Amino acid sequence: MFRNVNILCIALLFLCTVMSKNLTLHDYDNPSASHILDATIQDDLLIISGMLGGIEFYDISNPEVLNHLDNLQLSSGGGSVKPNCIVASGDYAYVTTNQGLGVINISNPSNPQYLGIVSGTNGYILENLDVYENFLAIAAHEDGVLFYDISDPANPDYISALNTINAWSVQLETLPDHPNYEFVIYVADQESILVGAYMYYNNNHDFSHIDNLYMNSGISTYKDIAYSNGLVYFAKGTDGVEVYQTEGTFTFSMNDYSYTFDCYMHLPCYLGSYDTSVLANRIDTFEDKLAVSDWDDVEILHWNGSELDLVGYKNTTRRTMALATKDNYIYSAEWASIQVFEYGEINGSDIDLSAYELNFPYVENGESLTLSVDVTNNGNQALNIIDAYTTNSEFTYDNLNNLNPGETQTIDITYTADSNNSSGSYRIFSNDDDESEIICETNGNINGANIGDSAPDFNLDVIANGTGTFTLSDYLGEIVVLAFFSPS
Repeated sequence: MFRNVNILCIALLFLCTVMSKNLTLHDYDNPSASHILDATIQDDLLIISGMLGGIEFYDISNPEVLNHLDNLQLSSGGGSVKPNCIVASGDYAYVTTNQGLGVINISNPSNPQYLGIVSGTNGYILENLDVYENFLAIAAHEDGVLFYDISDPANPDYISALNTINAWSVQLETLPDHPNYEFVIYVADQESILVGAYMYYNNNHDFSHIDNLYMNSGISTYKDIAYSNGLVYFAKGTDGVEVYQTEGTFTFSMNDYSYTFDCYMHLPCYLGSYDTSVLANRIDTFEDKLAVSDWDDVEILHWNGSELDLVGYKNTTRRTMALATKDNYIYSAEWASIQVFEYGEINGSDIDLSAYELNFPYVENGESLTLSVDVTNNGNQALNIIDAYTTNSEFTYDNLNNLNPGETQTIDITYTADSNNSSGSYRIFSNDDDESEIICETNGNINGANIGDSAPDFNLDVIANGTGTFTLSDYLGEIVVLAFFSPS
């Protein structure tokens, strides 16, 4: 045993203090696509892009039902094409991939046609993208924002690039009543929002940099942008969401003095921020609200005139990578699944858990450890418990009672180690209309070490960025981070 290096780890058990409210689950699908990264909606068509397994197409003319139309696999002479982000415009969709910008004819979404990779785009690392009339803008990290003319939508024609530090996302919005500029350009540019604008001048396309909006923290990176009804929102990862005003005037008071500013699309006024529970990654607007994909949940925010207020929440139990909205329906794009939620007051009972997985740390054989999960009724009628139990006898549990609206009960679940690692689940059956069965996974561990224990020494072969072996004991006194990720 190597005794001079302490283990550092991030706890997998996240007990959330905010519960589900105002989101009803209507439908769920496990498509062929996995490692899902983006979602977009055009009219009644929902498009989901997965890094593995291709692109999925759904008819959502009935917004509560995921009517699957087709799965499109992308391929080229250079091998597998892995989709990333996608946007639709008219009869075409544009998708960023590991091999460049792809074009898809979606005039018949039941039989979409992949037209291939746009020439000259395979040397870029491409992220999010947006369309404004005949302009396509693509965030290309250190290579800036790439602009294309799509007046011939099947054959994007490169125009120019706007320089950035590290462009993750781009949003194009009309600039009304401006004497020169046609549209504003918002770029999620690492630790700032780059604000630019476009005009056609002297027979030339001019994409101009106007200003930068900087976040308070230097930790996170801006991830996504959404605009609606005079407000522009910026997702900034672990720092949550910011909102800016883009029209009218804004009055700011400090030390008994008031200051009034004019707000414009290209010079927005900061209003406030909201620190979401985990990682604000992708955002979309509906009605006067903002939907946020926040890693393990969907959060609904509303600017009430003085602050961003959390008005809806649902722990999705999965990695919520992206989302798209239509009216008051939210389509949650998760690592390997799609869920449909409707925003609105829930008339019946509504069950939610504070955690959907309990991972017990190392327990000596024959000894016990207790973790807990909060069960809450966020509906407007009593939650009647039909049954609640664990599927493995090594996990024992408290009795769960019926819950009145707004009531929470904490359930202690105790793991007693018995020779082998154990897994199972705590299952609850109730009168919740959309989730009559809800599951919390339980995992017991008698092999391994806990936080603060001495780490065992090990040797690993170096397979990238060097040669030889990596030996833990060579790094005495240093912090060593081990990241486990499936290369598939």
